[in-house]
Amino acid sequence: MKRTVLLPLSFLLLTAARLEAAPAAGQLDAPSINSASPDLLDQAESAEHAGLAWNERIGEMENRRAMTLSLTPLQRAALRLTLGGPPQFIDSLRTVGAGRARDHVTSELKLRLLNQRETILALALDADNLGTGYGLDRYGATFIAEGSAPHTWIANGGYRILERYHELHRLTETKLGLGTGWRLTPERETGALDFELSGACLLRNRGRAPVWQGGAEADFRASDGLRLSLATRQSDRPEVRGDGRTREVVSLSYDF
Repeated sequence: MKRTVLLPLSFLLLTAARLEAAPAAGQLDAPSINSASPDLLDQAESAEHAGLAWNERIGEMENRRAMTLSLTPLQRAALRLTLGGPPQFIDSLRTVGAGRARDHVTSELKLRLLNQRETILALALDADNLGTGYGLDRYGATFIAEGSAPHTWIANGGYRILERYHELHRLTETKLGLGTGWRLTPERETGALDFELSGACLLRNRGRAPVWQGGAEADFRASDGLRLSLATRQSDRPEVRGDGRTREVVSLSYDF
């Protein structure tokens, strides 16, 4: 899996300079910590004012749909709220109604720390909460760097904590990721097709093996603000208990 993720990514980072960079777009989908998100990496850009996104996991599972509302009340601060997305493995004998969409809520506060020339630095604080009544919540903080010259690139470095009720030790992981993107139809602003490729590694405590991940996403910008996306990501082992190693998501989003 290491070679699967890193070699294609390295090749694209070297060749992307020859292609036209995809224009920066706000991240409207669910935060990457949510199990219905198509994004392997989080982006520094947010909706200009407000946005709405629908993410649907392909496959048979509970709560495979997630709806996300994005708001940018201040120039340097943005909010995202997601309802739904497949939960982690849940013991149904100990939990009542944990499969309902409203029992999986992901909230995010994103702060823009620096916007200088073609580079943006941001900090995202996430809470991924499940209505199980006995833990399984995840909390994360991610530093994001994003640039658009000479080509579009993005880097993530974050730390996550998994809360488990009645457990003495917390499970933690460090997330490191890198990605790039470009526009395949450079002459178009509407009806344009963008493509992104990313790779990441989750370094975990408690003697757990690291998780290597790779992701690809194609975005079709049907009109100004309207975007249809198809994303896939693979891991050499499940990111969360009970989830598969492959995630495929179709998304529809609108930036108001």
